[in-house]
Parts: sequence; C-alpha cells; structure tokens
Amino acid sequence: MATNLSSVQATTLASITQRYHDTLDIAYLQAGERGPAVVMLHGWGAFKELWWNTLRGLGRDHRCYAPDLPGHGGSPIRNRDTIRDLAEAIGAFCDSLELREITLIGHSMGGAVAIALVLRRPELVRRLILVDAAVDALRMPKFARTYLLPATGWAVFRLVLLGARIFSPLGAQVPHTHRGGWVRPWLRRGSYMARSDPDALYRTYRALFRARTGRRLARVHVPTLVISGQFDALVPREHSRRLAQSIPDARFVEIPGALHNPMDERPRAFEQAVRAFLAEDPVERPSGDTTGP
Repeated sequence: MATNLSSVQATTLASITQRYHDTLDIAYLQAGERGPAVVMLHGWGAFKELWWNTLRGLGRDHRCYAPDLPGHGGSPIRNRDTIRDLAEAIGAFCDSLELREITLIGHSMGGAVAIALVLRRPELVRRLILVDAAVDALRMPKFARTYLLPATGWAVFRLVLLGARIFSPLGAQVPHTHRGGWVRPWLRRGSYMARSDPDALYRTYRALFRARTGRRLARVHVPTLVISGQFDALVPREHSRRLAQSIPDARFVEIPGALHNPMDERPRAFEQAVRAFLAEDPVERPSGDTTGP
C-alpha cells in the first residue's frame, strides 16, 4: 500500500528509545509502534545512532530498530567476529522481537551482513535496501585495505583511532538531529568510533574482507534498492551500480551531495528515497537460498 508522504510529514517525529537485549548482548534503538518492521544495520566502525534522523522519520509509520552490531557501540563482540556470525546475531535479534517480515537496510559493512542474512533467511526479509554496501570488499579501492597491510596496518589503524579520540570532544557536541552536511557528521562519527574496542573493530574489519559473495548475489530474490552517495570514495558508485546489476531486478538510486553516509549527510533525501521504494507494491519472489555464505 502506498504511503501518503505529505500526511506523514505533517505528523510529529517519532521518539526514540534506547534498549538492551540482555540475552543476546545487543544494544539497540527503537522508534515507532505501528506499521511494517524496519531493521537498520550500520557499517564498520559506526554505531546505531547513525540512523537517528531515519528512525525519527520512518518511525512515524513504521516500527524501526537499529542495533549496534557486535563489536560496536554497546554490543560486545563475544565470539561473533565473522560476517556470518553477525548475520546470525541479527537473525536471532529479529526472532527474539517476533519480527516475522522486515525491511532490512544495510549500510557499508552492514550491507554485507544484510546480504548474508537474506541468503540464509529469505523468508524473514521482505525488502532489502543496500546503502554504499561493502559487498565483496576486495573489489573496493586499494586504500580500503590499508589497515590489513601486514607490517603497518595495525599501527595505522591505531593512529586513526588516536586522531578520533583527539577530536572526540568536538564530535560529542554535534546533536543527533543535525541537518546533515559533511563536517558535523564526520566529527560525530569519529567521536563514537573513538569509544569502540580496537581489537573488536579490527576483527570485524578483517572479517569484512574475508567474506565472499560473488555469484551468490544472483540468488537474492527480494525487492532490492541500492543507494549510493554521489561522492563516496570508499564504496564508489561504480561499485554500487555493479552490485545492483548483480541482484535480479534491483534498482539503483544516487543521493546527490552525499559521501559514504547519505542517511547522515543528506537525511531528507535519504528518507525520501527509502519511502519511495517502500511505497511500491511488493512483488512475489522465490524462496531463495538457505545454505548461507
């Protein structure tokens, strides 16, 4: 059923609740009490608050959930340090909240996790949105592998974390409900990244580049939207276009003026793109592949 965007915009923005799942050790944000379920997965080194504007907007007529992936924010990594482990953790999270059919949004590394989950649990995912998704990360630009260099990778990574800590006091002053742009979101992201466990981040980063999807993308049979930031250098739009071409009937949308985090840099344009996709009539699709990556 199509959503009347103008009537939605006229309503009050949804409030956001911080929660913690004790059994699964997953911290998450929740917004909205009615409508279809939407689960949002952030990328590597990011955090659930990255989705703040999207939660407040979509939460007006959707039930929205944004977890910290294991090894990030308030979710300890435990032994969950592969893309498959992360996908299984999110699947268990959905089961525990009795979410039967969801729209799954995955950003950057969260996109790789989203692909792994939809391949293993096609009955769970009704729609898929991939945002600057780091799927088949080895095909990303070479500089993305800097942290994996045998001699210097770990040192460079720790140096970047040190820089994030230095600028953390500035980033902590940026409100969640900022209007977008490049500088304030960057400072805010650095502030959150500085709080993460370096070892956990490094383990999940290595996992991202070990994951292989390749031809398995052709087995994704859910309505899919691939979103790219116009100026994303980490996951260039050519990478996202190739991803859209590899998934049957997927469509591609570019967010003008955005870098790697369009939900944070161009929140209004991002929500409009998501809503336009969600307003379309769903299509029937095969049961998919359950063997998992």
